Amino acid sequence: MAQVLPIIITHPLRNKVCIFPTEDDCELSPSDINSIIRRNPYSFNNIFYKPYIKRLEGVKKYKAIRRQFQKFKRNRIIQTDENPGFYIYCITDNERNEFCGIVGQIPHSEFENGNIHKIEKSLPSAVLEKTQLVSHIRFISKPITVIHKDLEDIDTIIEKYKSKIPLYEFTRTNGYSHEVWQVLDPDDINTIKESYKHSEQFYIIDDNNNFDALHNIYKENLEKGKRIFSGQEAFNFFPAFLISQNQVKIHEYKKGLPVDYPKTTEEILEVLKKHFYFIQIDDYDLPQKGEILLYALDGKYQLTPKDHIDSHLPDSFIFEKYILPEITENQSLINYNEFKFCDGKRSAKCVENQLNKGNCKFGFIIRPMDFDEIEKAIKQNIKVPYKSLYLEPRLLKGLFIYEI
Repeated sequence: MAQVLPIIITHPLRNKVCIFPTEDDCELSPSDINSIIRRNPYSFNNIFYKPYIKRLEGVKKYKAIRRQFQKFKRNRIIQTDENPGFYIYCITDNERNEFCGIVGQIPHSEFENGNIHKIEKSLPSAVLEKTQLVSHIRFISKPITVIHKDLEDIDTIIEKYKSKIPLYEFTRTNGYSHEVWQVLDPDDINTIKESYKHSEQFYIIDDNNNFDALHNIYKENLEKGKRIFSGQEAFNFFPAFLISQNQVKIHEYKKGLPVDYPKTTEEILEVLKKHFYFIQIDDYDLPQKGEILLYALDGKYQLTPKDHIDSHLPDSFIFEKYILPEITENQSLINYNEFKFCDGKRSAKCVENQLNKGNCKFGFIIRPMDFDEIEKAIKQNIKVPYKSLYLEPRLLKGLFIYEI
């Protein structure tokens, strides 16, 4: 069980909601972001990526971002709620798949007490950078995605509000439609709170670096001001998008080694033959369980673990334990700092395109974990390797901004 509470959000005005939010950075290339900034002065990207801001470093950069954020408030592009409430947020993709959940806030103490579990490892360097950023700019651009078992009362509330006129209704250029309803009715708020109180198994499944940064800020403030703070300050909570796990799609990540990686295909295969059988294949997209695909400019290979490797291990664990340390010889690359990633919605052609463009030298395609494997890992207190899960739905940045 976990305590989920109404939230105060900063969000775009209705006449700016089509042009202010933006897709996550991993969905956009630097040229995409530059193009958006040139064409759209109201885009959320202008807060972080204006050319003069990108040229700054450290605290000067953070202060410039904060000033730009406040400027958007003064110019009435975004506004902050006066009263806390819940939000119902539905995303519909191009295949008419609908993803609906509730935006609220959760006390960090629920994570400390073990009522909320984190699934995936974070990247320490990214968490440190994000902690420094958020400590200065004092906001985070979107909620943390938290999944749970199906809750009948929550489904009923969502269906009730979907029959009403939404607060926001708009479609992005990628064809995805977004609808938002605000829940302010005291009875409905109480129903939502009570429903989550009687549920179990809440898992943070996305935005792990962001969550860890917020949790670091919470712990820092807690240590500094136990006698000063009331416990109701915004840093005591984190924003959450809560969605039933049966509405979530988990895709594989496709991982690419950087162009300056020194080994050849033959050298990689020679190293990996200790743990894997391999055959060259002509064309293959998503591997089956127990298979990992290696893509190179001079061929594609199917890797199958040898008998000494536990066949029950999820494939992402096999990659981290038996492939990555071997091919990197435990160098800094093991931290994924230089990896290129293709999200799971794209086919294996994404990896081939990255290779052909010279953006990476080798690509690995790894089957996604299912919920049974995730729950088993959590019960064993094992974190899923970094960048193992690509989740749908993907939340827009700037639609639900949480200030701390």
